[in-house]
Amino acid sequence: MLQKGRIFLSWLTMTLFILFFAGLAVPGLPKSQFLPSLLAANGLVLVIILAVTLVAGRAYCSMLCPLGIGQDFIFWLAKRRKKNRRKFAFRREWRLLRYGVLAVLALALLLGFTQIPALVDPYSIFGRILTDLLALPAAYAWNGLAGLEETYTSFPVWMKTDILRPAAAAVLMAAAYFVILAVLAWRYGRAYCNRFCPVGTLLGTISRYSLFRPVIDSSRCIQCGACEKTCRSACIDVAHGFIDTSRCVDCFDCVAVCPKGALTFSRPLPVKQPSTEEGISRRDMLITTAVAVGTVAAGLARSQTVVPALIGTGKGKKGILPPGAVAADAFAQRCTACHLCVSRCPSGVLVPSVLENGVMRIGQPYMDFSRGYCVYNCNFCSQACPAGAIRPLDLAVKEQTKIGIARYAQFHCLISRDGIVCGNCARHCPVQAITMVENNDGRSYPHVDGSRCIGCGSCEYHCPAKPAAISVSTLPKV
Repeated sequence: MLQKGRIFLSWLTMTLFILFFAGLAVPGLPKSQFLPSLLAANGLVLVIILAVTLVAGRAYCSMLCPLGIGQDFIFWLAKRRKKNRRKFAFRREWRLLRYGVLAVLALALLLGFTQIPALVDPYSIFGRILTDLLALPAAYAWNGLAGLEETYTSFPVWMKTDILRPAAAAVLMAAAYFVILAVLAWRYGRAYCNRFCPVGTLLGTISRYSLFRPVIDSSRCIQCGACEKTCRSACIDVAHGFIDTSRCVDCFDCVAVCPKGALTFSRPLPVKQPSTEEGISRRDMLITTAVAVGTVAAGLARSQTVVPALIGTGKGKKGILPPGAVAADAFAQRCTACHLCVSRCPSGVLVPSVLENGVMRIGQPYMDFSRGYCVYNCNFCSQACPAGAIRPLDLAVKEQTKIGIARYAQFHCLISRDGIVCGNCARHCPVQAITMVENNDGRSYPHVDGSRCIGCGSCEYHCPAKPAAISVSTLPKV
């Protein structure tokens, strides 16, 4: 029952995440992810995650982490592909690597380099894979089904969706993550989660103290090895009756497969356990706990402070951020590049950066007005961000929020260059900040009222001139 319950909850979680990124549900669950909650200083979520881990171990990793659930699905495919079930054996903990990665990330958080933790954060990786790699074929499949429905039914229900193609660099990065993680999951189960994932390491530290955990009853165990062979975390050592709870992800496969019921998920008996070479010394326990606590402290400190001198935030129009974004330095230090805001943007104006805004903002979104514009009556991105990089704005407030200012270059304009009467920019301005003013030559040219312009980019997107005669730049610093 434990195993079936875990499978049901994990697939419910995965379904909800897909609906959130597809824009079919309110994005509440992403705000329960560990790193975004840490950067947003969402104390309630952090307390709940840590309390559940202290009671029941790494249930978060098996039932709430979408990347972990995705790896479990690939592992399940691998088991079905083979004639015989995949067999595992106990492997020692890669403690130096695990806590070395965590220590580096704690230092990066403290210095404000959030992009480094984002490279290995499971939720952020999942978001990039889903948005930048899988969303495009899913959109084509959806439109194909909608087309069939239009052809064969009188009252079609499905609506075709706009195809928004992600940048090639974002696709390549997401594809690299997908291939590497898929190979690791296919061959080694939860290898990534127990060797590189900082969230898994941090929660694994707490799991060493968990009240309930898998326990081997030595009086009933026949040492058949069934539990060890099925453990996707390679954390069960049948020969010594040892289970490394810091790597156990509460999949409960071992409990389900035990033929004698010798393995249970319960509170261990308060008896002195025999020392084994696989165990962890008190000194190592203190060190690993200190690293884990330090990481949480660094993340909470980062949610309150910024270090502008250490962050390359980028300048010029590539630095234009979505409405509700905090200051550029703070945005760079809180955004985990999960691309949930990118997936929710209806016009495709939000795109992941490559090197436009500096190395420390790789993958973080910015406004690209050659691809779209900020829709006036839309505040999806501000409602979606789980890390606090984009603050939630009511629609009325968002409509008045300035994110940039339009600049007009008359020598690029079609009326000056080719004598073609256009006026596209004025027609598409949602706040009437652009008017056509007649000049001495009898022609009408665009005039931008900077006090009314909100920098939405509709004028730049709809300008037919190449390069655009009107473009949006960042607001001057006060």
